[in-house]
Amino acid sequence: MKPVPMEIVSRTNKGLVRSINEDSIAILPDFGIAILADGMGGYEAGEVASQLAVQSIAKELIMVVQNPQVKSGYDEVEAAVRAANQAIFDAVESRRGSEGMATTIVVAVFADDRVVFAHLGDSRLYRFADTRLEQLTSDHSIVQELVDQGMFFSIKEAMEAGVPNNVLTRGLGVEIQVRLDIGESPLMPNDVYLLCSDGLTNMVSDASIARILGETGGNLEGAADWLIKDALAAGGLDNVSLVLARLRG
Repeated sequence: MKPVPMEIVSRTNKGLVRSINEDSIAILPDFGIAILADGMGGYEAGEVASQLAVQSIAKELIMVVQNPQVKSGYDEVEAAVRAANQAIFDAVESRRGSEGMATTIVVAVFADDRVVFAHLGDSRLYRFADTRLEQLTSDHSIVQELVDQGMFFSIKEAMEAGVPNNVLTRGLGVEIQVRLDIGESPLMPNDVYLLCSDGLTNMVSDASIARILGETGGNLEGAADWLIKDALAAGGLDNVSLVLARLRG
């Protein structure tokens, strides 16, 4: 793989309700790596899980993207996530009070002419291109499964029917054997990639995210600030974190 240097900005905020921020971010613009995690598992434990996840995965991927013998990168990204999963289980055994801690994860590796991405949980990856916002990941949640099964037309409809949107079916630290979703997408000039926790998507609609990305005219710093501001204005009920990335230059 040959890493693609990216312009990357990130923001994280504990929101207006939570006492601590359990989200974690790792960005390595020169290596084309962006990672975001949303911790779960009670006071401070979720923060530990998310930090372990992003640090472990970033360390593994720095070596991967510089290895010319790596082709697709799928196996290597999966191995990095599995190593992070084991790190969380090891920490639970050695750290009192951390039982049950886990985290979502979304990883983007920009290399060659594409982005390889992987995720667990409901942290998401989007691509914004030509005024259109496309969700590249699909949430690992009960509400998403019901939509996929055709029981509801949309997540909004399911939530209006009383289905909770915060019950996840996968995550790091949940099971020893990780069931990871992984894919890739062509990397095009001017496309903007958004990694985010559900603290953003539960507060700001996809339509509003697309409008903000469009109206900021490619100013990633301005777009990131605006998205955080709107999430807080809508209630800031959770930690809110995001990463915006596009080809440098």
